[in-house]
Amino acid sequence: MPSSTAPQAQTPLSAQDSLVAAGGWPFLITAFIGRLPAATLQLGLLLYVSGAGLSLGLAGITVAAVGLGSAVGAPLVGRLVDHFGPLPVVVSATLIQLLSLTALLLTVVNDGPTPLILVCAALVGSANPQVGAIARAHWSGLARRRRQPRLITRALGYETACDETSFILGPVIAGLLVGLLGPNPALLTIMAWVIVGQGAFIMYLARHRTEHGAATVEDAAAGGIGKISIAKALPPMLVCLCVGTVFGSTQTALTAVNVLRGTEAYTGVIYGFMGAGSAVASILVSRLPERFPLSLRVAIGASFIAVACVGLFSLPSAPVMAGLFVIVGVGVGAMLVSSFGRGERIAPSHRIASVMTMLTTCLVLGVSLGAALGGVLSVQPERGFMLTMAAAVVGMFASVTLHLTKPGRPATHQE
Repeated sequence: MPSSTAPQAQTPLSAQDSLVAAGGWPFLITAFIGRLPAATLQLGLLLYVSGAGLSLGLAGITVAAVGLGSAVGAPLVGRLVDHFGPLPVVVSATLIQLLSLTALLLTVVNDGPTPLILVCAALVGSANPQVGAIARAHWSGLARRRRQPRLITRALGYETACDETSFILGPVIAGLLVGLLGPNPALLTIMAWVIVGQGAFIMYLARHRTEHGAATVEDAAAGGIGKISIAKALPPMLVCLCVGTVFGSTQTALTAVNVLRGTEAYTGVIYGFMGAGSAVASILVSRLPERFPLSLRVAIGASFIAVACVGLFSLPSAPVMAGLFVIVGVGVGAMLVSSFGRGERIAPSHRIASVMTMLTTCLVLGVSLGAALGGVLSVQPERGFMLTMAAAVVGMFASVTLHLTKPGRPATHQE
């Protein structure tokens, strides 16, 4: 029997101001600033530990501990956000990070035991407040309430572009702080940066509690009472794992190339071209019409990466390599936006943050896997890019699994 309540009409979006109109400038600005500290911490701790007179090997293990802690803590953070809302979780995570950074600083200054340094680093990673995942969950809620399917696709493209921009700016900030101030003052400044960046997002959440509260019973009913479908979640998780592997393998292979050539200063610049390509692609892919399904977008993105790898195998000159990294970035952007888009579509409304952090965890694990295996293969630099090619091939397989596992829900979206 038809419902007595007429379905809510879809609200058209303006191509220029849809995200601003829906989210508002305070959310857009604070959500971007709030993710910058996390992007600064990894390289910042690497430079801090090595600059404090400890070995480069220990510095690398410290960064690995941060990544491992983030991979373990992210799903828990997502579940807590879904249950309690983002405000108390972000506040608690920020306090844990600050306490852990303080303990790490004191341990290094007082020549404390190495295991304690690693424990502090792991705690810093596990307490990552996952601002990006919270922002994506908020966009999803807005799109579902407003019945605007185009809003979430544009928002996810924007969020991926923000992530890529933060990944470019974060290391630059960390390098400048350590280079200009020295290790200990730099770490104290990074701690202040955590307070300012994540604190700005906390202030926004505090002023908009009703918009960013815990999931209600009505939300759960609208999104389905059932659990997250693992069968439907695995394909986008695999895509994120592939993208992370591309990040990790290209980092190590590019570093090996420039060490071999004595052009280490070019590493960050060339790698930044991939981030720029990814940021631009993220915005453009999100504007593609619905007749281009997510699975096709992933396949095309993986193909871009594979084509670029063919050129990278020959270890071309720095300008050519920078151009090829732009192509890799375009592929990465297309894959990331599509994987988060599918994750949003399969998530019950009361578990969106959980699904987003699951995908983020796969991304982090992929970076660790790519860096570890890439470091072994990059004894001969061109072999490091073989791992990147392998990730692209697996990404093509993942696009097939995306096509075979349709989301099968909700009414505000189209595949």
